[in-house]
Amino acid sequence: MFGRALFVSLALCGTVWAAAGREGKAPEDIADVPSRELHAGDDAHDAHMRYYLIGPMRGAEAPEEGYGLVLVLPGGDGGPDFQPFVKRIFKHALPEDYLVAQLVAIKWTPEQKVVWPTGKTPVPEQEFATEQFVEAVVKDVAHGHKLNPRHIFALAWSSGGPAAYAVSLQEEKAVTGSFIAMSVFKPSRLPSPKAAKGHAYFLYHSPDDRVCPFRLAKGAEVILRQNEAKVELATYEGGHGWHGDLYGDIRRGIRWLEQAVLLAAEEEAGPPAGPVLLRDGFEYGAMTPNGWRQGAAVPGVKYIWDRRSASAGRASLCLQKTAQSFFPIAEWSRTVSHRGSMRKLRVSAQVRARQAAKAVIDVQFLAADGEWIEHEWAAYIGAKKASDPPADHDWKEYAGTVPIPRGTRQVRLALQIYGPGTVWFDELTATYAGP
Repeated sequence: MFGRALFVSLALCGTVWAAAGREGKAPEDIADVPSRELHAGDDAHDAHMRYYLIGPMRGAEAPEEGYGLVLVLPGGDGGPDFQPFVKRIFKHALPEDYLVAQLVAIKWTPEQKVVWPTGKTPVPEQEFATEQFVEAVVKDVAHGHKLNPRHIFALAWSSGGPAAYAVSLQEEKAVTGSFIAMSVFKPSRLPSPKAAKGHAYFLYHSPDDRVCPFRLAKGAEVILRQNEAKVELATYEGGHGWHGDLYGDIRRGIRWLEQAVLLAAEEEAGPPAGPVLLRDGFEYGAMTPNGWRQGAAVPGVKYIWDRRSASAGRASLCLQKTAQSFFPIAEWSRTVSHRGSMRKLRVSAQVRARQAAKAVIDVQFLAADGEWIEHEWAAYIGAKKASDPPADHDWKEYAGTVPIPRGTRQVRLALQIYGPGTVWFDELTATYAGP
């Protein structure tokens, strides 16, 4: 009885076209998105392991660290009718250094109910499980493109969700993060959740979903967290299906997965060597880099998380001021905890400037309750005298050492602009410099 109920629920989760992302003939807005039909595997199963490789864009340079890869298991069979929607995900929701592999489900028998069979939910005449299919596709894509092993993510919705959970719960797997939307979670039909440790899950579900109840996503969140997974449960309005700013939401989910994977790797490696308080390259986040806050709105100032200019990696924080005044001050800031008896802090950053009259790296010291103690400038960018020219240079290091006052329990690092001009910050490091 339970198996029949599961089959029915999985089948229903694939029948809603809005959720499945099935659209029909590709319109002109995605005519420039390349797609090839390929087959994975290295034996007689090859003909069944069909997938579409979407990207890279023509003329695009391969990223030095390798492409990220998003493996799509749609809420349906993943055939040609799903191509327009998945191409739009590639074009509008993913960073430029990603490829997409859209898997095509196999109909092993006419009576088959489960769209994406797994090792725990097999169907008659099945030659391989979806877990094997996914691993074979990753291997096949890697033959033609260098992949970033940290950024191999599954994106599944509706009837594709159970298979994505199964893929994530293998002991050995290439996939490092899973974006699972509007789907069911049935632990008894999955491998042991112990294998979720360190894996990143971005769960996306509407509380109004009447096809795949929201309580199942909540249950997944609880069980995965209990098994030391990184989990974020994001909600949206509208019930079962893709609604609202779906491409923006997918983009935010992928960014969250990138950061969660990085944090998991750092935790596994242990604390960094040396007395490092903070090291940040502004690479990960949703609307802003994780941990950073944009200051108050200032006339003539733009706060920019720049994905095109970086000293290293692919992002930096930027402040652009056109107003010909030095006040009010605009800043990006991040606050971190301070413990111990260290009395000096060395702060450094790579800085790029264009006609910057005055910008600083300000170090602010706070008590445990957040009460201000004092502040010190660790670095000054720009003209120190009225006769000096503004700062105008490509990336170079600015650094300074400041004393840590007694009573400090929090340190706020503030990247500030006073006068007109544009300044970028990257590779910020704060290191204890002495007792």
